[in-house]
Amino acid sequence: MSISAFIPVFNEEKRIRYALTSLKWCDEIILLDKNSTDKTVEIAKELGAKVYSMENTVGYNADELTFFKYCSSAWIILFTASDIIDIELASEIKRITSIPNFEFDILNVPYKRYILGIENKRSPWHGDFHKSVFKKAVLNIRTEEVHSAIGFTSNKKLDIVNVGNSAIHHLTHETVDSMMDRHLRYWRTEGEMYSDLTLKKALKGLLRAIKVVMVNKKTILMGWNGVALICAYLSYAMMSFVYKWEKINSNASEYYKDLREKSIENWKELEKHNEQKNKK
Repeated sequence: MSISAFIPVFNEEKRIRYALTSLKWCDEIILLDKNSTDKTVEIAKELGAKVYSMENTVGYNADELTFFKYCSSAWIILFTASDIIDIELASEIKRITSIPNFEFDILNVPYKRYILGIENKRSPWHGDFHKSVFKKAVLNIRTEEVHSAIGFTSNKKLDIVNVGNSAIHHLTHETVDSMMDRHLRYWRTEGEMYSDLTLKKALKGLLRAIKVVMVNKKTILMGWNGVALICAYLSYAMMSFVYKWEKINSNASEYYKDLREKSIENWKELEKHNEQKNKK
């Protein structure tokens, strides 16, 4: 069977060449461009990608995943501009997805997440495997979700374990600025899209994040690197709560508007009073 690579991007001219070069083993590359203003599309076409476009949004938009429909292969590998894949792993994925009547629907591939240049088992972002490769037929997209928008109608998974240290390397958040820019997109979306959101649910998300770094991963044992990752991880969870609180509980705009208008009225009253006083 054939395999399609699917990669959504926005203004990735600095990284897209590396990602697409490491996907040349795929039968096709479907690149979804979210209205980039740099040379992303030009480079992608140069490297043979099939480019589709959608309007970019201020926040993350799970509707972009509906563009999976343009993948013509039975198998899909989900990629980002942050990713590169080792040759040995790519060869194994190609071999497996070419097996006729293969009984599994999802491949859990070795996956290494680098945050600010750090990849460590105690990182709160760490995970050994990622469901990056799957049959198109079992894909279930939940556009009402943010971090779990991709689901599957099958539980037939196979862990790829015979490739040594080979992996997909997710080289994200190269700088703190880039991290905050991406976080802002997700914060806004999370604060806007949940119709059944309560502050209690939002607080549980923050408490889970604290548990991950303090109990599950014990990130502090990484020393100063750990302190930096804890701050980065919890900053996301904390501001996510604040955005959700704003949606539910904040009336700052109306309150400030009332105060400003009241201030103007007071100053007008003072001017009127002074004018009347001067006429006497």
